[in-house]
Amino acid sequence: MSVTQTKKDLVLGFVDFLQTSINNGTIASDDCESVEVAIECLSEVFNLEGVTKEQVYGNTNLLSLFEKSFKKEESSSQDNSTAAADTAPVDRDAAERAKLEGNRFMSQKQFESAIVSYTRAIELDATNAIYLSNRAAAYSNLRQHELAVADATRAIELDPNYSKAYSRLGLAKYALGDAQASLRAYKKGMEVEGEQCSDAMKRGYETAKKRVEEELASASPANAESADGASTERSGDSVNAPASAPGFPDLASLGNMFGGAGGGMPDLSALMGNPQVRAMAQNLMSDPSALNNLMANPALQNMASQFSSGGGMPNMADMMANPDLQNLARSFMGGENNQ
Repeated sequence: MSVTQTKKDLVLGFVDFLQTSINNGTIASDDCESVEVAIECLSEVFNLEGVTKEQVYGNTNLLSLFEKSFKKEESSSQDNSTAAADTAPVDRDAAERAKLEGNRFMSQKQFESAIVSYTRAIELDATNAIYLSNRAAAYSNLRQHELAVADATRAIELDPNYSKAYSRLGLAKYALGDAQASLRAYKKGMEVEGEQCSDAMKRGYETAKKRVEEELASASPANAESADGASTERSGDSVNAPASAPGFPDLASLGNMFGGAGGGMPDLSALMGNPQVRAMAQNLMSDPSALNNLMANPALQNMASQFSSGGGMPNMADMMANPDLQNLARSFMGGENNQ
């Protein structure tokens, strides 16, 4: 069987590749002799004598042509894959039926089955924000709030004007303990709904707002800011009291917690909610000798003696004005905090 010119050109390119590999050191010196024998054999079998690479390939070579062809095939494969994804069949009727089935399961509180139906709808039409939002609601009912957040967020990305997705996101964030994110989601939902804002969206917003305000008040009872930025002033005489030194507790506020100028039993819930008091308690617990030093303090011994002798609770405002107790409090607060 005769050898076609195309096959000869192919072998010529391969022979040139082998020769180039010898010249540029790609082939180890120990193997060069074997490769040269292969070149001679191929040249003889395919009758390549007198034919040069330039006559057939010009300024290019077989390796360059191969690389170009490979890259072209790879690019074509990627384009075909993208086109296939873009043109994936969307059966909207079947998707809608699956959604309705999921809605029925939701009304029957069969939330796992609802998720299966909504997932089928999403697979049939992944561009519909309603299906993702509905599945987020089902996840929330199963307390799978992270998954609910993911679905609601994706629904918003698909359709930023679909308000229910913000409501689902707000609910899931609230359940996860992120009241501020919940408040932002409900606020955005109210903006999307505009003048026709639903009662459910308003209730969600007010609930999240109340929680944010409670968290702010708990974090800073002396001077909390409300969720909408309003400042809540301290009540009583502490409003006009001078500011304490940096890192030093607000003794007037502590006095109020202990019953104010009139003495009496302390407000324990307010006392334990004060971060300065908590810090003092932590210092006491972390230092074994701290409690002994505290009880050896003459001022505290005098207070204990007065109480045990029937003198009643001391006047806490006077106590907080006592320089010895101020120094004692400062020592257990750890001194001044820089920055």
